[in-house]
Amino acid sequence: MGKILVLFLLLVLSSAANAMLIKVDDVEGESFEVDIETTITVVSEDASSWLGYIIVAEGGAGALGNAQVLAAAGDLGSANPYTEAGWGAGYELTIAASPTGAISVGDLVKFDYTAALGDTATIALYVDPEYGIPAAAVAVEVVPEPMTIVLLGLGGLFLRRRK
Repeated sequence: MGKILVLFLLLVLSSAANAMLIKVDDVEGESFEVDIETTITVVSEDASSWLGYIIVAEGGAGALGNAQVLAAAGDLGSANPYTEAGWGAGYELTIAASPTGAISVGDLVKFDYTAALGDTATIALYVDPEYGIPAAAVAVEVVPEPMTIVLLGLGGLFLRRRK
């Protein structure tokens, strides 16, 4: 009986770890090209409590900021700055139901991601207790906004015409 209970608990924990994902500007995917400033959202596909970390991996020049815990996170949702050498910088996330509020499926926490033009970074979401296995990870490549491309093109035409 004890072995079956342990197996059941492992299955429950692993299913919770796979029930999280990251969206970039409300789009799901494995990798994204984003503007210099964009929105990263942590999304839950079930209503379970969890603890995790969203990290900009070491080497990524961009930063997460302006953490907003949304109503779907329940009354005990929090996002606290977190840094660990060799791992990266980001936020520790606690999403838990309380007697006055429950966790809802959907968007739980939003961040602004800010980087310099041309940077690339991997943003990963790790869910306790499996710190080494991301629930969702995306590679983010910062690209110029359309107006910047237009201005660079016009400048190139001006230089070409001047010669």
